[in-house]
Amino acid sequence: MAAEFGVLGVVEARVDGRLVDVGHARQRCVLGVLLIEAGRPVTVDQLIERVWGDSAPQRAAGTLYSYLSRLRRAVAGVAGVAIRREPGGYVLTVDPQVVDLHRFRHLMTLGRAAESDRAAAELIEQALGLWRAEPFADLDTPWLGATRRTLLSERFTAELDRNDVLLRLGRHGELLPELGTAVAEHPLDERLAGQAMLALYRSGRQADADEQYRRIRRCLADELGSDPGIALRRLHEQILAADPALDGSPGEAGGPGVPPTAAVTVPTQLPADVRAFTGRTGELAALDRLLVAPDGDEPPMTVALLSGTAGVGKSALAVRWASRVRDAFPDGQLYVNLRGYDAEQPVAVADALAGFLTALGVRGPEIPPGTDERAARYRSELTGRRMLVLLDNASSVEQVRPLLPGTGSSLVLITSRDSLPGMVAVDGAERVNLDLLPLPDALGLLRKLIGVRVDEEPAAAEALVSACARLPLALRIAAELAADRTDVPLAELVAELGDHQARLDLLDAGGDPHAEVRAVFSWSYRNLPATAARLFRLLGLHPGETARVEAVAALTGTDPGEARRLLAVLVRASLVQTGRGGRYGMHDLLRVYAAELASENDAEPDRRAALTRLFDHYLAGSVAAMTTLYPDGDPADGDPEAARAWIEAERPNLAVICGYGTAHGWYRHTIALAETLFRYLDAGGPVAEAATVMACAVSAARTVGDRDAQARALSHLGRLHRRQGRPHEAAATYRQALALYAELGERAAEALVLRNLGSVDWLLGDYRQAAEHYQRAWTLFEELGDDAGQADALVRLGLIDARLGDGLGAARRFGSALDLYGALGDRFSEAYVLSLLARLPHRPAPLDRAADHLERSLGAARRSGDRTAEAYALTDLAAIHARQDRLPEAAGHLRRALVLHRRIGDRASEAEALNDLGQVLRAAGDADEAGTQHGQALDLAEEIGDRYETARAHEGIAAALRDTGNLDRAQRHFDRARRIFADLRVPAAPAVGAPGSA
Repeated sequence: MAAEFGVLGVVEARVDGRLVDVGHARQRCVLGVLLIEAGRPVTVDQLIERVWGDSAPQRAAGTLYSYLSRLRRAVAGVAGVAIRREPGGYVLTVDPQVVDLHRFRHLMTLGRAAESDRAAAELIEQALGLWRAEPFADLDTPWLGATRRTLLSERFTAELDRNDVLLRLGRHGELLPELGTAVAEHPLDERLAGQAMLALYRSGRQADADEQYRRIRRCLADELGSDPGIALRRLHEQILAADPALDGSPGEAGGPGVPPTAAVTVPTQLPADVRAFTGRTGELAALDRLLVAPDGDEPPMTVALLSGTAGVGKSALAVRWASRVRDAFPDGQLYVNLRGYDAEQPVAVADALAGFLTALGVRGPEIPPGTDERAARYRSELTGRRMLVLLDNASSVEQVRPLLPGTGSSLVLITSRDSLPGMVAVDGAERVNLDLLPLPDALGLLRKLIGVRVDEEPAAAEALVSACARLPLALRIAAELAADRTDVPLAELVAELGDHQARLDLLDAGGDPHAEVRAVFSWSYRNLPATAARLFRLLGLHPGETARVEAVAALTGTDPGEARRLLAVLVRASLVQTGRGGRYGMHDLLRVYAAELASENDAEPDRRAALTRLFDHYLAGSVAAMTTLYPDGDPADGDPEAARAWIEAERPNLAVICGYGTAHGWYRHTIALAETLFRYLDAGGPVAEAATVMACAVSAARTVGDRDAQARALSHLGRLHRRQGRPHEAAATYRQALALYAELGERAAEALVLRNLGSVDWLLGDYRQAAEHYQRAWTLFEELGDDAGQADALVRLGLIDARLGDGLGAARRFGSALDLYGALGDRFSEAYVLSLLARLPHRPAPLDRAADHLERSLGAARRSGDRTAEAYALTDLAAIHARQDRLPEAAGHLRRALVLHRRIGDRASEAEALNDLGQVLRAAGDADEAGTQHGQALDLAEEIGDRYETARAHEGIAAALRDTGNLDRAQRHFDRARRIFADLRVPAAPAVGAPGSA
């Protein structure tokens, strides 16, 4: 007889296609719970809670037994189906593929991993076809209600995945009606809105796609007080710019179709579940209750706190529970080990936020510099998303509070040795205290790890559990040693451990459980081969959280093959853990213990030599990767993608090493690493991380008295500050670099810093000081015979003339620069100067010649992948087209430039382009959208301190308001613009360009 079971609708059972009577509502509730947990034990208490909730009858257990008995009879004789009582509770044994829910999940897993979109579409359609109605359609208990909402969320996510696949297959036409209905039902879902926008755009309805974006933007503002996320904003920009990347074509997975910007990133960062997990049923049930919404409402943003002593299993419990309920969080799971009890390298809040934002799809240059700004962006990215955030090993309230989402749909799970009373009192955290494992559970864990020896020597097993203080970490290490010595009776091993405890004198009168842990560590460590023991000690010195085999080989002075063999020994002993990507790490208690052993057993010169070898390895790897990514002259020999992947994987370690090296005397490594990595970090990494690394280099160079290295690091740091929108810090840093280069007589470097310092003065509106710095730079470039430098300085001086209203002076300087660029054959710079001449009001300019040069420059920039040059070419070309009254082309160029400026992180250029776009849109008659662009420019310009663009934004908003008849508000913005222009002593004239910083 063949059986089929269903929960995706009315709970039902079929045998050979015929319905089987599974009883009344309560009995079907029992079957529903067992079907959901198919193959996993469910305790009597859990069954009672899930079936009755708070309204359980006095003799619920007896009633439950009768329900189970009837259900057993109903499935009696069906092959492969049985309801059994096990030590952990009742288990329904059944092939998961005959339960519609588990088959649905299996098909979705296959669909998401399918090699082609056609196969994926077929599998996902099969999965969705299993749904008959709402889950448990005629049943209602608090637990079933919460589970129903979770499953409906799974279905909705599956529908969104199907939509993406069908869009990639070019089936946007057939999707449109269904997408319209879904958008009406889920007006705040950004991923769905993006799919609808893309389908409309591909159906030739660009205006409707634009209106769909405006609609969700209004809904988000009204309901949540937030703006659309970065993914939806990027898609809107691409639609308005008619980006060819959106055209798509029917094809296979990985081909053109739904662009990355059309989907919301779904991170899945949970570590691997712990093997042989045992017990903690009460704590798991307490965590389960957090998913049950009060009174059937959406659960509030919940903070759960698992607290307990070190080694008690907090992280294992957190990961086990998170893995069990991950389907309840379809928008993703975030994880970070905060290393709160690591005295040397706890994870800074800003770094944790940067990691989360990266996982959520925010590009490096778009990650804000400050902790508060990052926290705000993080909360914005999580708005409306159902996510699980696991903050492991936190040490204080201050370390976790900025990591709390602001949304009402996420759950945060924190583990800490501290009780963190502030989280309970202020943030409403639900605390779950973890005590030592109860003796039966501790024995159960030992039984899973070493098998029948526990039952053959029960007294010795209990003694071993007691010697390990019933701490899971200690039990696992002891069990691995016992499993490795099967010929030695447990009693003998326990006696051996007791001897170690006495000899080490680690047990104090208070019965501190950490003492027993250390004794077990010592016992296991002393049974290691000498070579593995040495590797264990030295690995405790590694400043980072994890390391690859090659790094461990460098640390120990062995070859990778030997390092891999010794690591396998430590993994078998549970002293080292394997992680993703072939990386190895240690529990923080083991790391401390290993470092203590290294201090006791390895001489200081040997320890220092080990770390020097490690840092040499990372420096050599960084040089090799950067040489591949940015070859000088000849094409790179290596694989650029592999080089980029290496840097991304090792970036956390490289940043930690720079900080560690500065603090502990590896100054040259810090300087060399920072200098090597600067170009990569500046081009695409988190700007704040790059600034931290360069600050370490400044400190290290200052300590060793290397003024040349200090000046270079300061110059790099000034650029990073400017990119972060921190002009005052940038100016102060550039001045320090300038003084050092002047002392060193490095005149070429001095000229570049003068130019960059002038660009900061320009941004701050101090045009007199900017002109002085540009003039000094020009003088140095002239003395050095650097024609390109002279031309650049002339352009910048001409920009100041233009901004101050001296069009004749600007034209003269631009003309001189044009001659120099022409002699050099620099067609891109020549085109840029021509565009500046075209922007001068009331001056004739060779517009066609300028446009031709710029089109060629744009093509060259795109072919070389230079996004900065491409953005500037687009902005300049837009200015030419605006002068030629080709407003749609000008707007399209500016929208593409904005996308690039945001990806690069050039916030000053972004503000200017927003104002330019506002002017073009107003000239084209779209005052409302012009006001929106000027409003964005105003927010950004005020944030970065660009007063000129702030005034332009006020002026643009005022003009847009006047066009729509809002004269009072328009006058206020006009007045603000006039005050700023007057304070800057410049005429209120259109922007003529903004000099950048190299």
